[in-house]
Amino acid sequence: MIAEAKPAISSRDVRTHPPREVAIYDRGTLLTQLELAYGRPYLFEKEEEYGLAQPVLTLEEQSRLDRLRCLAEDDRGPNRDLLFGTPEIRDRLATVRADCPSFTEVVDLVDRAVALSIASGAPVSMPAILLSGPPGCGKTHASKALAHALGVAIQAHSCATNSDAQQLLVGHPTSWKGARMSIVNEMLLSGDTAQPVLLLDEIDKFQTHRDEQPYNTLLSLLETENSQSLLDEYLRLSFDLSRVIIIATANDVDALPAFIRDRLLTFNIKPPTGQALFSVTRRIAMIAVAETNGLFSIPADAVIQRLARAHPRRIARVVRLALGYAACAGRDHLTVADVDAADGLASSAVGARPIGFLEFDQGP
Repeated sequence: MIAEAKPAISSRDVRTHPPREVAIYDRGTLLTQLELAYGRPYLFEKEEEYGLAQPVLTLEEQSRLDRLRCLAEDDRGPNRDLLFGTPEIRDRLATVRADCPSFTEVVDLVDRAVALSIASGAPVSMPAILLSGPPGCGKTHASKALAHALGVAIQAHSCATNSDAQQLLVGHPTSWKGARMSIVNEMLLSGDTAQPVLLLDEIDKFQTHRDEQPYNTLLSLLETENSQSLLDEYLRLSFDLSRVIIIATANDVDALPAFIRDRLLTFNIKPPTGQALFSVTRRIAMIAVAETNGLFSIPADAVIQRLARAHPRRIARVVRLALGYAACAGRDHLTVADVDAADGLASSAVGARPIGFLEFDQGP
């Protein structure tokens, strides 16, 4: 009997049924690392059942072995979901566009990537982006809002306070005291998606001592060929970071090496003005009011206009101080006078002298 030939798979079939998940590491390599540590195959639950001898290791190597075992015994295995566009994501992006008017071009970029995913059936794909602008213009807030709209986790890394790029991306070998695996890899393993957002906050301040080159390490993340198989030096296991959504922020783009700038799609963010600033101010004020559990009413337009004289970061500080003035006065609403007083307090605090013992003029 002649077997009936199976129909060939067309390109349309492949496009219609794309893989929904991807392996972020190779399980075979993981088992090899366990075998090297034990000097024999690792037998999972049978290790205790058979009473097999366990390897004698240093504290760092034992911690690494424990992490490998947990990883091998994780029921989820190495696979994590890919991110696909949906109409609901586009609806949430529309909200971000309205709430963050200075970031319209950025939101539009993400929205187009989501629309393309919906039309093609392929996972969302977008370039690494850089948000450049003065302090307080909302770069970090907008980045987190985008991650929320996409429905993925976000790992925010302050490059100004932690310049250890090796710890961020590839971890430290067990020969280092206090060694641990890569922060980004921990994010991938603990999450449900292969496409979380990595926020590199203040990337222009990614500096360390002269013997280290953090931007050279960062380059491996921005190069697709390298990021597809980036070795975690702690686990000695390669991870696929190529689908991580990268958003960086900077106050001074010129401080970045040219080879980093060339690999980031830069958006120059200007502080909001006019109606855009009014809308941003109202949103910030409403967030602060909501934190009072209904104690205060929504601020009047005159109050919003007074608050809008500052940049978004300062607005958030002033409105919370103003609420304190209103509460002390026994009112359930903010007044312009509350904002004036709070703004004066915020301004004087910048150059305030420390509170301490009284100082006496000792004369000449």
